[in-house]
Amino acid sequence: MADATSPRLNLVTTPFKLKGTSLPATLMQPNTGQIGLLEAELESRLAKGSALLKVAPLVLDLSQLDQMLDLSELQEVCKRLGIQFLAVRTADKNLQAYARKLGLMALNSLDRPATAANQEEMPRTLVHQGTVRSGQQLINEKGDLVVMGSVNPGAEVLASGQIHVYGAIRGRALAGIQGDQQARIFTLRLEAELIAIAGHYQTSYSADFVTAGDAVCIELQGEKLVSTALTQL
Repeated sequence: MADATSPRLNLVTTPFKLKGTSLPATLMQPNTGQIGLLEAELESRLAKGSALLKVAPLVLDLSQLDQMLDLSELQEVCKRLGIQFLAVRTADKNLQAYARKLGLMALNSLDRPATAANQEEMPRTLVHQGTVRSGQQLINEKGDLVVMGSVNPGAEVLASGQIHVYGAIRGRALAGIQGDQQARIFTLRLEAELIAIAGHYQTSYSADFVTAGDAVCIELQGEKLVSTALTQL
């Protein structure tokens, strides 16, 4: 019998290829280390159809948490709920080592200036000049996002408020990511891979994907995303 490792029998000269890609991830910043509260909130958001928990792996950012959180317990919760818990972001070397021990990725976090105790962080509008290219992600967690250009396939824009794209959306656009059901998405052309408002999402593969058009406004009506031509508003 011929040797299975014989070069004559190796019909695949290159077993695999490695290519760069841009995969979306959901960043979760806990305000408490109580697993029960986190579990209840995750269950609630999943019940409401949260797109951020369904379509993207979870990255846990511990940079703002000042109390202990049991990563192994949270990992079990995510496994039970069908959430892909991928990585932990923290500057704590011990937590990084523990995360790796649990089979999680450990990412470094950058120090951010703390908000003064007597100063509230006001919503702001983030304006991006030019096209959002494939592999890029723009996010505004405290207000609206304005793109003075298009959103290419493989790119992602997210905002807690409205999203305005003065061009075409061909990638992913997620508005109301903190749960604002009144948030809307405006674009001069809709050819998106995925759109979402307050956790309610549709992809271009959905049979009931909102009608694409030249200039539309997308809003949430009940549990459904609806688009309206801007000329009709």
